[in-house]
Amino acid sequence: MTEDKGLSAIVLIGGLSRRFGRDKAAEVVGGRSLLQHVVDAVSPLAQEVVVVAARGGSFPPVGCALPLKLVEDVREGAGALGGLYSGLLAASRPQAVALACDMPLLSLPLLRHLSGLLSDDWDVVMPRWQGREEPLHAFYRRTCVPAIERLLDAGGRRFVDFLPEVRVRYVAQDEIERFDPEGRSFWNVNSKEDLARLLPVLRGVGPSR
Repeated sequence: MTEDKGLSAIVLIGGLSRRFGRDKAAEVVGGRSLLQHVVDAVSPLAQEVVVVAARGGSFPPVGCALPLKLVEDVREGAGALGGLYSGLLAASRPQAVALACDMPLLSLPLLRHLSGLLSDDWDVVMPRWQGREEPLHAFYRRTCVPAIERLLDAGGRRFVDFLPEVRVRYVAQDEIERFDPEGRSFWNVNSKEDLARLLPVLRGVGPSR
């Protein structure tokens, strides 16, 4: 295991939310914005929260008892990978969990389990759910920054393209199901229809999991 130097939580709120039609990070459900749901869920695990927005984007109001940083992408037009890069550069801790603001049903037990897998042997701990990598529910060490930077310099934007250059500990679905049997952690809100499906669950979710 690595020496425990704490954890930063990087939350990407992205840009224009074209598919959703309005700023989904600020969408209020059950008295809290989607962003607030994510911040509340990860706060027991982290020592700071870094919220990353696209250049020129806005930051919804968010409450946080932890140190809070609001940063813009340092690479314009680089998508979520650029957001991760910006968050890792801004984070004061050597390891971080990267989360999307539109995945509000996070499981703290699952996050704790994944955090415990991060070690000197791995640069990334990434879940696989239903055969797909989940890069915005994954843990990264600062050692990933050079590989991400090289990919961005070459015009790349896909998460999977830098992973061959770092050491990745993939977490299989059966391991995830011990903590989150339905995979609710990976339910996201890309559209109003997605939000409608999640509403009954979100309304019953309190500040702690």
